[in-house]
Amino acid sequence: MELNAGISDKLENVGKVDVVIGIQTKNVEPTILHVMNVVREGVMQYLSPYRTLVVVSDGFSTDRTAELAEMFDISPVQKMVVEQMGDPGKGNGMRTVIEIAHHLDAKAVAFVDGDLLSIKSEWIQELVRPVLYGRTGLVVPFYVRDKFDGVITNNLGYPFTMAYYGIDVRQPIGGEFCISKRLAESLRQHPLFPPDFGIDIFITSVAAAENHRIREAMLGLKLHESTSKYVEPESSIIPMFRQVVREMFDLAIYYSDRNFRYRGGDLIETSEYFGPSPVPITMDIEKMKETVNLRFGEYSDIYKGTFPSELMNHICATIRENKPLDADNWARCVWHMFNRYCDEKNTVIIDALRVLWLTRFIAFYEECKDMNLTEAESEIKKNARIFRDVMTEILPSD
Repeated sequence: MELNAGISDKLENVGKVDVVIGIQTKNVEPTILHVMNVVREGVMQYLSPYRTLVVVSDGFSTDRTAELAEMFDISPVQKMVVEQMGDPGKGNGMRTVIEIAHHLDAKAVAFVDGDLLSIKSEWIQELVRPVLYGRTGLVVPFYVRDKFDGVITNNLGYPFTMAYYGIDVRQPIGGEFCISKRLAESLRQHPLFPPDFGIDIFITSVAAAENHRIREAMLGLKLHESTSKYVEPESSIIPMFRQVVREMFDLAIYYSDRNFRYRGGDLIETSEYFGPSPVPITMDIEKMKETVNLRFGEYSDIYKGTFPSELMNHICATIRENKPLDADNWARCVWHMFNRYCDEKNTVIIDALRVLWLTRFIAFYEECKDMNLTEAESEIKKNARIFRDVMTEILPSD
């Protein structure tokens, strides 16, 4: 992706920089000034020896997001507000920032979302300094989140990434990142660079597969406006699911010839949690059940052509009798569906998987609703081990 003329013109007087911090925005008028102000504070406090450029990469907002960002003065920190290149999508917004960083020869590129309510200036230090100091190629976030936040992460993104790449990165699609210059070059030249919500799992997976060191940053509580959309999975999370899982599967296929699946050893044990309490997430479980009952029949042929008869009978009984889908059978569903996707590359398989993912989330909700944060985290880790064990049973070993 080449920089367009409008962005190139804005870069003429910038010169080389050490750090680029990208803020991804789309219709975040209520929060953009807060995020920009906190980023400025973080740069002034923790990155003062470095030449830093803040880039607001706007995804075609229809409100006053871009206008406010343009008007807001964060001097002496340099700022640039651009309309992202390519079609709408988070991935294209972040790629715009990476291309700007490449043009300016930046040594580190950080990303934060423009709808953050809980961002703190310390986040800039936690994200950027480990990369600048040469200690890591990728910094991923570790947030304090409600046990039902991270609805794609807990039951699919985390256990799949842990099992397949052998890394214990608890929140591989967390949203905030910092990448080294070397990793940025790997990403921008990658044939599977996604234009959409697949970008987060793309960054983590490429870093893991290509042996970049990965470090987790303790960022504390995360609160952002989009969390409120989790209560309506049909309109918000389900479209994201398709993009994230397609990218996750495509990358696993792309790197299938590399021998890294079993390198990670065991998972980090869960210690008792004494930190701040996360904001509770309200989930519309009844709506999820309605979606499962409505959609399951649409994909019955996919399931029958994918699962062994014993697993198929179990899944049918689970749906018919409104029983919970346990972690072991959920893992079997995922790896069998992944195997079929490897053969066909048909996104209908991912759409079929999302119905079972909702079924598993409903069961996970019932399992953990009375647990505290430490107990729920231990359950997630236990389920990830099941994912890994089932993978070794189902996937070809060569």
